[in-house]
Amino acid sequence: MNKNNQKIWIGSGIGLLAVIIIIVSYVLSRHAPTYSTEVVAVRDITATVRATGTIVPEDSSSLSFSSQGKIQTVSVHAGDVVHKGDILAALDTRTIQAQLDGALADKAAAEAQLSKTEGGARPEELAIYNQKYSDATTGLFVAMNNSYLQTTDAVNNKAGILFSNGTSVNPVISIRTQSQNELTNIDQELVTLNNTLTTWKNVLGAINPSNMSTSSIESARAVTRSTLLAAQTFLSDLSTIANNLSTGNSSLPQGTINMDMALVNGASQEVTGASNSFTAADAAWSGARDTLALTNAGAQSQDIASQSALLSKAEAEVEGYQSALSQSYILAPFDGTVTDVNMKVGEVVVPGISANENINIIGTGVYNIETYVPENSIGSMNVGNPATITFDAYGSGTTFPATVYLVSPAETVIQGVNSYKVTLRFNQPDTRIRSGLTINAVITTATSSGELAIPTRGIITNGSQKFILLMNSTGQFVQQPITTGITGADGYTVVLSGLKEGDVVASFGTENY
Repeated sequence: MNKNNQKIWIGSGIGLLAVIIIIVSYVLSRHAPTYSTEVVAVRDITATVRATGTIVPEDSSSLSFSSQGKIQTVSVHAGDVVHKGDILAALDTRTIQAQLDGALADKAAAEAQLSKTEGGARPEELAIYNQKYSDATTGLFVAMNNSYLQTTDAVNNKAGILFSNGTSVNPVISIRTQSQNELTNIDQELVTLNNTLTTWKNVLGAINPSNMSTSSIESARAVTRSTLLAAQTFLSDLSTIANNLSTGNSSLPQGTINMDMALVNGASQEVTGASNSFTAADAAWSGARDTLALTNAGAQSQDIASQSALLSKAEAEVEGYQSALSQSYILAPFDGTVTDVNMKVGEVVVPGISANENINIIGTGVYNIETYVPENSIGSMNVGNPATITFDAYGSGTTFPATVYLVSPAETVIQGVNSYKVTLRFNQPDTRIRSGLTINAVITTATSSGELAIPTRGIITNGSQKFILLMNSTGQFVQQPITTGITGADGYTVVLSGLKEGDVVASFGTENY
């Protein structure tokens, strides 16, 4: 090969090598790591926590009776607006009211007697007290006889219609009972009551109206009181049986069932009236008797002390009946709306057993928001944090301002994750806010103005150390340790140290060439 050809080959080889080097460099450059970049700049950062929750009224209560009795009235329905102190439901208070009236009469008598005991009495006053006692004795005797007649009529002529051989020693109830035990008990109650009525009649018949001794009156009072109580118990049990009747379980037409219930109710009302009349007459007699006895005995220190004790006892009885009377009503504890009524007129309430008989009420005007925040966000949550609320019902374009009101110190496990209850309160009332609505909350936990910030996705964490890839003067990326502040909802994090404004950092993600 001549020298010219050799030079041509050498030149061609060098040219080919250059082309190969260019190609390899290009290929290698296509596989070298490249990053999206961002210039470190000053920003305003807002940190938020998002949560979902529900609206709950600040005031809510489930109300029930605290004493036993039969429901007489239910004055409200679901949806009714009530005011604090309104009567929502009431038990039958006739018996308690009669007892209270008697206790008030005893108290008045005790007060009068104490005054008289302390001051003494003149002969003409003694004559008046004797006459009052005589009148009260006659009135009590008449009241006991009337009570006997009314009770006998209620038991035998009204309630007794529901029994076969009602006045015999072997009566049998003729309407359906819930069990054999209930049937046996009601039959036996009637047998016992008829025997008691006979005893009552005999005791009253043994009294001489023209010369009634205190001992005979005392005996009649005891029998009258016990028989009236037995009659009320019997009729209450019979009422329960009658109220359980239906066309399905008794094979009776509804008209017959209604008549049976009317008979029992009429008998109960008649006995209650007899009891009230006797109670009033008995209280008047007791007062007249005690007044006369103390007046005759004269005023002594021990008498005054005794009468003072009687007055204290009478006052305590009045307070006890007043308390029992107050427990016979369900009152609205605050202004609100009734959401549910679970009781009916005629039902018998037994505290501790009738747990489902209640009236539910929620307050009006003030509503709270209950949300649950996971433990990795609770550290930044504080009372007073502002929030923006949206409702699923009104769409994301309608917002309501709110504020964090309470952060629970104890965790709640929800689907295996520790969460903390956070309660918010609306900044102002709004008629569109309703109990039970689902909300979405954006809670602002921190803000920072005029701080250096970088994309959060560009921060690399290695143990406790955080760093960023910083572009140096030669265009290469080097690791730069940094310390950070709050992270905003817009994807940027505050840099406290390690960078300066104008630095170029990797925000990750490759560029396209």
